[in-house]
Parts: sequence; C-alpha cells; structure tokens
Amino acid sequence: MGARREARIAVLMGLYAIEISSGKDVALLEEEILEFYEVPKTAKLFFCSILEATIKNLDEIDALIKERAENWALDRIAIVDKNIIRLGVSELLYFPDIPPKTTINECIELAKQFGTSESARFVNGLLDGILRHLDIDKRSQIEAIEDNDNSEGIK
Repeated sequence: MGARREARIAVLMGLYAIEISSGKDVALLEEEILEFYEVPKTAKLFFCSILEATIKNLDEIDALIKERAENWALDRIAIVDKNIIRLGVSELLYFPDIPPKTTINECIELAKQFGTSESARFVNGLLDGILRHLDIDKRSQIEAIEDNDNSEGIK
C-alpha cells in the first residue's frame, strides 16, 4: 500500500474520531493518530495538510455535499462514507496538484475497505457529481471573466 493511501486512512480515522467525539483539538488529534497509526514519514505532511484542510473547511465541504446529495440528509449518510466523501471533496477543492481521478479512485478504495457493500458506488456517484458541479462552476467563472474582459475592450 502506498504512503499516500496510508495517510488517507489516517485522515479517515481522524475525521471519524472527530465525528464521534463531538470535536477535538486538531494538533492533539494529529499527534494521537500519528502515535497510534504508523503513517509513513514521506506522507506525514500530506496527512497533516489534508486533515487540517478538511477540518478547517468542514462547513463549506458539508454544504457542497448537502447540495449534491439528492434525497440524502447529511446525518443519514453513514459516518464512514460521509468522512470518505469529506476527504475526497477536500482534495478536489484544496489540492489541485492531485488529479481528480486519483482522488475519486482512492476514495472508492477506502469505501471498499472500510464501508459497506454499497459504499463504493455511493461514494463514487457523489464525488463524481460534485466534481462535475465544480467543473461547471469553474467554467462559469471563466466565462464571466472573459465576458467582462470583452465588454471592457469595446469601450
């Protein structure tokens, strides 16, 4: 198993711990997880970066999940599945150096390993929908900028 996969598993553990303990100090949580779960040295920074970004932006991430999870209230999504999706959304939003396909594939593998028999399909569908939504939003922003540039050039 690769170092980044190990880091993602550790992030999932951290998000799960926060979920069931009603919040926890991030620095203390990182220490506990690194003590309990041996994240490869080459992936410790990756682990800390994703865990911190996910926790820091949890409201924005959850809002995006709620928006795209048709007919599913956030509290109805299994805790493991929800945190795998949160991890994936965090990577899609805040880690542009990671190809979206890689993120989604890694999350599917986590869902297969830690979720139910339906988790992989659910995680894949939701992350794919979020990715398409994000691409649409990016295209809209680019078009708006281009329209603004064109209208300024007419003056």
